[in-house]
Amino acid sequence: MSEPSSDATTPVPAVPPGPVPRDDDPGERGSLEIAFSVVRRIAEHAADLSDGTMRTERRVVGVGLGEAGATARVSGYGDQVDLRLEVPLAYPAPIALTVEAVRGNVRERVETLTGYSVRALDVTVSALTVPAGPPAPTRRTV
Repeated sequence: MSEPSSDATTPVPAVPPGPVPRDDDPGERGSLEIAFSVVRRIAEHAADLSDGTMRTERRVVGVGLGEAGATARVSGYGDQVDLRLEVPLAYPAPIALTVEAVRGNVRERVETLTGYSVRALDVTVSALTVPAGPPAPTRRTV
């Protein structure tokens, strides 16, 4: 038996637009808990993506251990979290404006992606680092 051929004139059954109807009640499907370790990673990533932040080289006793960006600590109860961030910033940069941008970005991403409400968000500037680039020209006096 051969399968029916498909060409441009054969109508294709349409899928109705919109969500697929479900027979069960949302309360019967279960719940979702997001661990604080996930919230920590989201906060660190959001801070690292903020303008004015940068990654710094980690060194112990002169041995390079790679790069590090923002680090976060998370605590909380129920649907509220408290965040403590340590963030290295690019120098020179307006520190107060950069920290406010970091706060806004982190708060928005954590609340949107996790559903937790950010109750407190403390930011500590852990380093001011000059971005790597070509050396600045030196001025010569005659």
